Amino acid sequence: MSNKIRVYAVMVCYNPNISELIHHTSSIIQQVEKLIVVDNSENPVNNGLIEEIKNHSSIQWIALNKNEGIGFAQNVGIREALREDAEFILLLDQDSNPPSTLVEELSKGILFLKSKGVKVGCMGPEVFNKESSEVYTPLLNKGAMEFQNFNERDALISSGTLIPSESLETVGLMEEELFIDLVDFEWCWRAKESGYRSFVTRNVRMGHMVGQKNTKILGVYNLLIPSPLRHYYQFRNSIFLFTRSYVPLYWKVRVIVERMIDLVAYPLLVGPRAKRLHYILKGIIHGISGKKGSITKW
Repeated sequence: MSNKIRVYAVMVCYNPNISELIHHTSSIIQQVEKLIVVDNSENPVNNGLIEEIKNHSSIQWIALNKNEGIGFAQNVGIREALREDAEFILLLDQDSNPPSTLVEELSKGILFLKSKGVKVGCMGPEVFNKESSEVYTPLLNKGAMEFQNFNERDALISSGTLIPSESLETVGLMEEELFIDLVDFEWCWRAKESGYRSFVTRNVRMGHMVGQKNTKILGVYNLLIPSPLRHYYQFRNSIFLFTRSYVPLYWKVRVIVERMIDLVAYPLLVGPRAKRLHYILKGIIHGISGKKGSITKW
């Protein structure tokens, strides 16, 4: 990478599609000094194609040999990047396809805002649904246009987000006990509590997929369809975050409404119905009783 700024990327993968993984890693490695891949798979894939990635001089492959959750895996990569004095850390999922100008635009944006005296916690691209091409925008807190093409957000999804190392050192790392859902939002809210702001730049867009597919109820409510197990973490972690003072009130109100809809809609409309209801109820019970970490612990 010709840029003098030391940018490291941390990509977390779990039973990845090998051909897609190769494509995405080859795209990002041209933009960063080093790519750290943290493999959360219980049974890591070993074949010639994976070995090509592992043996790349600018890629470090870390196999955890079990699913430790997104927060834990991200922290493994982040700590490694910080040990090597990375100035910026780019977080990626295995299914996000980073455009060739991603790192350039994000780093330029952060440096521009910092030159204006803004404490930047993180910056992400404008994210769109890979299936529908619809840009993901929050129902509330859409943000006001500030500083040219930069929109402030209360929280960003982690994939494609660039974080200055100084922000991580002040705010702290990801909350591992959430395991998967809302890890990224929790960090952004915690950062805001410490005075660090999150931004989206309109200068670069990235495709991403949330859930297996989505559908609209009555043409209004966008129902993302995850695996049944994800309902457990969505309901449980929402309950955990309701009690925290730094989590925005508008989010708490919105999520209460959304979860009430989800509690009815998923078991009635989306199969396997009984399994979805089981995980939803278990998530509610464990959220109230304070059981954190992986569901396998309980």
